[in-house]
Amino acid sequence: MEHYSHALEQAGYQWFDVPKDVEEELIEQAVEKALGTGLDSFLLEEARTAYLVERMKRILRRTVETVAEQIRTSHFAPEGYEVSFSFAENLEAVNFILSEEEKMRLQGRIDRIDTKKTEDKVYVKVIDYKSGSREFQLLSLYHGLQLQLVIYMGAALEMEKRRHPDKEVVPAGLFYYHIQDPMVEKKGAMTPEEIEAQIKEQLKLDGLVNSDLEVISRLDREIEGASDVIPVAIKSGMVQEARSSVASGRRFKLLADYVRSRCQKTGQEILQGDIGLRPMKRGERTGCDYCPYHAVCGFDRKTAGYGYRRLKNMKPEEIWAEIIPEGEADEEPEERAEEMEKRPGISGKGAAGQAEEERTRMGQAGETGARVGRTEEARPDRKEGV
Repeated sequence: MEHYSHALEQAGYQWFDVPKDVEEELIEQAVEKALGTGLDSFLLEEARTAYLVERMKRILRRTVETVAEQIRTSHFAPEGYEVSFSFAENLEAVNFILSEEEKMRLQGRIDRIDTKKTEDKVYVKVIDYKSGSREFQLLSLYHGLQLQLVIYMGAALEMEKRRHPDKEVVPAGLFYYHIQDPMVEKKGAMTPEEIEAQIKEQLKLDGLVNSDLEVISRLDREIEGASDVIPVAIKSGMVQEARSSVASGRRFKLLADYVRSRCQKTGQEILQGDIGLRPMKRGERTGCDYCPYHAVCGFDRKTAGYGYRRLKNMKPEEIWAEIIPEGEADEEPEERAEEMEKRPGISGKGAAGQAEEERTRMGQAGETGARVGRTEEARPDRKEGV
């Protein structure tokens, strides 16, 4: 994807206006660069290798088509690809003070940053490409297994603020995009359109979206009911939180603070020499499932003193209760209702009526906590942390 994205930029095209013949040529070039050899090389003459190359091209073709459609459907445009923050010495989001004498700096690259600029705001969206099946889960984030996207968003927000110091920088969403050409289960006599709709559903961005209706409408300008692009569903101008993965702008900030404290604590434990063998276990999954270092660590449950670190299963409202600092009220419902009074909704319902509904609904939700994020078990992913 990196090779294709840069080639597209150099050719002077946008994702959604590149001619098919040029697109195919750029795909060929991207695969060739990824392999480090020409596609007519004798190394590709073996049937198995030739099949793998064709599979790479098919997956890249599907990815290009899907990403182009997702960009066309939104008001956002790519701002950068493979954006590195490895040498950002003064970037607060990735620098951590561990003690009076020690500090830690994270290194990495953000696969893609998209932005939407208005007169007074810059909306930021970060995308991380995944070839595995990892799903975004608030529970995994809470247990320290999915810190990456939040760290990326913090770095992206800070970089955009430096570029636009006179504007408010707003987190719009953080997402995984799974690079694949999925298969669908055929149910009866399905039309090509129905098959394509199922494929599109599997390729929808997976992550956390800012619950502000204005942000949602910028992420998917065609949203009606369940979005084809982001994990959000709308009904009567309201976000259906049971079918969506959303958080307010304030909760995005709380997540960033929480992740920062987790990173700082981990850094301090590393410097203190804490190398105890405590692989995680949640449900049937463990941190050892795909670990290539069994022979090095020597972890064995048959040995006395060894055991898994069992992760507690929690509901979203319980997680938010832990993340929100003690003594602070979650003012999200009132803040969202006030915002809705200032603007029309996505559907035809009046803003005042929507705001009143929002207050009523969120007041009821406040008794049990907001239903935000997903908690179902993640599928195996070879890159899962331990």
